[in-house]
Amino acid sequence: MADVQVKQSTAVVTGATSGIGRVIALHLVRQGLKVAGIGRDRAALAALEAEAAELSGDFVAVSADVTVAAQLRNGFDHAEDRCGPVGLVIACAGVAGSWWHAVTTDLFGTFLTMQEGARRMVPRRRGRLITMYGNLGDRGGPNLSAFASAKAAVARLSECLATELKDAGVHVYCVHPGFVRTPMTEELAWGDAGQRYLPGFGERAEKHWGDGRDTLVLIDEIREGRADALTGRLLFVDDDLAVLGEQAGSSPDLRRLRISLEVGPTPGSA
Repeated sequence: MADVQVKQSTAVVTGATSGIGRVIALHLVRQGLKVAGIGRDRAALAALEAEAAELSGDFVAVSADVTVAAQLRNGFDHAEDRCGPVGLVIACAGVAGSWWHAVTTDLFGTFLTMQEGARRMVPRRRGRLITMYGNLGDRGGPNLSAFASAKAAVARLSECLATELKDAGVHVYCVHPGFVRTPMTEELAWGDAGQRYLPGFGERAEKHWGDGRDTLVLIDEIREGRADALTGRLLFVDDDLAVLGEQAGSSPDLRRLRISLEVGPTPGSA
């Protein structure tokens, strides 16, 4: 059953000025949600706000760096002052650049975003948090170690948060949006660094680009409560959530990040 309170509450989307974040933010506006889009590029935020206004949506642009906790907190405060309590947070901000910049943005920025969302949701005992995965997180290919490491860690972070927040009524999901054409993936395909370190990526990309529409279907299913039994798991855009839920019932490890089959004692156990 759909959670009406969450559907009517404010959605916060980071990385909203480009790529999959922008696609999701505008989609949620079209669906009638109150949306706060967070980004660093003020000009891009202004353009996004203007486009959202044409959709007759309730949208607020928030300038903040997801790697700075104080800016995120102020951004969430502004979003709630303008639109009301936050009930859905989607962390889309990400880069695939230099090593520490990528890890800081993709992992630490996601952590701070989830932390700020959870801080507000837990006292209300409801809410949904969504992180973004990428298939490089489960592959050991060359020259993308920062992005791959960060995304693998985001999957683990999502699992841990889901366990920690389950009793508080807050659900956490890690969504794989598929291979979507974005400024970041275009740069990987045709930029100087991409041409140098990822030869052939551009040619392969041309055959597999997606536009993100499948991701929007999954986001809608999550916010309507259809994935609540799958909290903490990695969800793909082509998943049948009903079937996946049945499978997860008999296979507890399904769609969870596992490095080893050996399971040691939990911290503090005898």
